[in-house]
Amino acid sequence: MDSTLLINSINRKQPTSSVSDKENRHLAEVYKDFSAQKKENRYIQLLHPCSVTSKSSHSGAILPPISLAYLAATLRGAGYPVKIIEAQGDDIFNIRLSECGDYNIQGLSTEEIIARIKPETKILGVTLLYSYEWLIQRDVIKAIKARFPKIIIVVGGEHPTALPEYVLRDCPEVDFIVSGEGEFTLLQLVSSIFYSKEFRSIPGISYINKKGQFASNGLSSRIAHIDDIPRPAWDLCNVENYFQPNWSMGIGLGRNMPINATRGCPYQCTFCSSPTMWTTRYIMRDPIDVADEFEYLVRQYGANNIDFVDLTAIVRKDWALSFCEKLKQKDLKVSWQLPSGTRSEALDKEVLQALYDTGCRLITYAPESASEETLRQIKKKVKIDRLVKSIRAANKIGHTTKVNIVIGFPDDTLTSILKSAWFAVKMALYGSEDCTFTKFSPYPGSELYRRLRDENKIPPPSDDYIRSLAGFMDFTKAESYCNRVNGRVLTFLAFAMHGIFYSVAYLTHPKRIFRTIRNLTKNHFEPSNVLEQRLFDVFTREKIKSS
Repeated sequence: MDSTLLINSINRKQPTSSVSDKENRHLAEVYKDFSAQKKENRYIQLLHPCSVTSKSSHSGAILPPISLAYLAATLRGAGYPVKIIEAQGDDIFNIRLSECGDYNIQGLSTEEIIARIKPETKILGVTLLYSYEWLIQRDVIKAIKARFPKIIIVVGGEHPTALPEYVLRDCPEVDFIVSGEGEFTLLQLVSSIFYSKEFRSIPGISYINKKGQFASNGLSSRIAHIDDIPRPAWDLCNVENYFQPNWSMGIGLGRNMPINATRGCPYQCTFCSSPTMWTTRYIMRDPIDVADEFEYLVRQYGANNIDFVDLTAIVRKDWALSFCEKLKQKDLKVSWQLPSGTRSEALDKEVLQALYDTGCRLITYAPESASEETLRQIKKKVKIDRLVKSIRAANKIGHTTKVNIVIGFPDDTLTSILKSAWFAVKMALYGSEDCTFTKFSPYPGSELYRRLRDENKIPPPSDDYIRSLAGFMDFTKAESYCNRVNGRVLTFLAFAMHGIFYSVAYLTHPKRIFRTIRNLTKNHFEPSNVLEQRLFDVFTREKIKSS
């Protein structure tokens, strides 16, 4: 039975229970309703697609696929046979230019991906995080469906969550979208497909019905008891492959593994798609469980560095101190980082010292702007004076600190951008080692994306628009969504601000110059900051591409 006929047949069945009926249900209760019921083959594969970056981008974090590892663990816990196809990790040194010439692709070829799909596979799950990757991943999905027309393809992640109808219409080969948090929703959908149960009431799914109409049940219900979710099924991933090049979200310190201590973000920044994906509900794991997972990663996989990949890892001081106390008791020889950006509210001197004492070596702060007016416009609830105090304290304690700045918001002015530039210079003088200046891009799912669409300042989703989204990491492109500063000026400012920051950061701390030269010329690369890591990434990727 092909996927269309299966969907129609399922539509005619009687409804069953849903996770949303009781949002606070524990996983054990959910398993009672949605676990595998029979011994027949119910084979599922999950695809971790190739990495896709702009052709002018030579670096980028490469980490094992934690989202798919969570999904696989949940499905396996329910009794379903599941495998992960590591399109990225299985050929991590294969970096090539896409056929269209716009992107660098890293990982397996499409034919190699197809070769890893088992003939007995009934459901293929694909994760899609970044919208700018869609065009490449769409072609892969189409090729898979052409080879396996009966396979049910389910796509989840931030891009399909933000644009579910566009994805389904643009790629009819996709049978279902899972919007939002995926574990419980995918489990319900899998159970419905395998056992011909009603799926139309499942929260978090979208599809095209038999009348050709778009149908959506909105976001999935958030999982309240995230400690119930099984630990990521790293045994289904080729984690050793990721250790070889020493790539990392932050500073590559050897055997880098990711971890999630929280889910969601309590804030509503207008440029971020997180509220669409996760809502604003912020859920923290038990600090004891997080410390236990640290120990597991060290003992089982020899990890010597842990990257927190949370949206906002630390919000509460009491949680941070409790976690550090539990981790200290483990006496593990491991470093850890906060590379994805965090808040300063809970990072006072006491917390910063506790973080450092337990091995934290990199903290990324994400003010986005130093202009109070811009912060108000983008709903970034951060106090610059408190942020500066936290950064200075972190630097004095010994942390490597990084600052993220975004320029070119719709209501930015040259004055507000220059305020951010001066702020970055001060941070360099205060000891911060890294800073990124990123051009604003209206990301699908964000409040600013919806505003600009309503104002007809950006077109409906299309191939051209999707390509333009890569501009935030491509300084050769001059797009601007700012009402007062054009794209060429933004591009110049981004270049100039990077140059000024690192000139000040290094000239005021001349020992860093010799340290960077020493680190980059060592046979065994040992970076001290993110700049060194990214330079190493560039050299490594260029060497791979030329070999």
